Amino acid sequence: MDGSILAQYQARLTEFSAPNQQRILQYLTFLTARHYAATTLPAVVTTLHALRRHLPAARQQVVTDDLTQTTPQDIAAFVAASQAVGLAPSTINTKLGLLTAFFDYLYDQGEMAHQPVRHRHRLPLPFLLPKPIPDADLTAFFQVIDSVRDRLIFLLMLRCGLRVSEVCALPWDAIDFHAGTIRITRGKGQVDRIVYVSPDVEQTLKLWQAHATPGPYVFPSPKPHRAHLFRSVINVLMNQYLAVAGVTRHYSPHCLRHTFATHLLNAGVPLEVLKELMGHHSIRLTLRYTQLYNHTKKHQYDQAMAQVTQRHAVHGR
Repeated sequence: MDGSILAQYQARLTEFSAPNQQRILQYLTFLTARHYAATTLPAVVTTLHALRRHLPAARQQVVTDDLTQTTPQDIAAFVAASQAVGLAPSTINTKLGLLTAFFDYLYDQGEMAHQPVRHRHRLPLPFLLPKPIPDADLTAFFQVIDSVRDRLIFLLMLRCGLRVSEVCALPWDAIDFHAGTIRITRGKGQVDRIVYVSPDVEQTLKLWQAHATPGPYVFPSPKPHRAHLFRSVINVLMNQYLAVAGVTRHYSPHCLRHTFATHLLNAGVPLEVLKELMGHHSIRLTLRYTQLYNHTKKHQYDQAMAQVTQRHAVHGR
């Protein structure tokens, strides 16, 4: 790991003992060498701090001194405390995944005898359908965006299916104007993919390129200590534009990616193709959208039911 990056994380670990700091830094170096997403490293550090902070005082001191002494009871206390402060089950499970990977590393290094994170600690998740934006709200939203940069940010999600994090860190060299493609490298789940550029995205990209500050990223951060735009900025922008547009329902930027998927399915794109465009590791994730493409589904239902009722007419008295 780069020395400056190492120093950056070391400065965030001062509440842990020196041996714990060494364990964590070695693990972060391990992740870096395997090209984990840049967001994973700070998430690990934040989660380990949360684990320590949410424990009862006596156990907090033990874990602060030696993370290898973490027990299943500590993990249960962490889950309970996380629920008490209102964290969503999916967020808690994500944190449990980070802890599992960290303790697996310590186990493989011979520093732990048992994995403290157990299957029973994971919370059941409700089955939530993706939330696309209806056409009326979508039109109203885009009509009030007068900034080229902001319009491009949201078009990349709506037309190309990019995640918020992918938009934030999109480099110019990932865009091939000649081929009309964007290469997403090491997306969620370490999945690389190629997405295609629609005419309105291409036009807005070129317009923004002519006015943007030169640099490696399409959306550089206005803050000097950050290389590219931060996702919280995009969340704020979307809320502001929705309010100006008079849209009362709440939508997150990720809803634009859901809208991309449902638009393509309604247009007849096969699930296998959509899976690749979305960068899903498993088609099970893509299958969630099959319950949403109402136009195609209703058309198929109407066709099938017409044949059924013709063959099996039911006559009343």
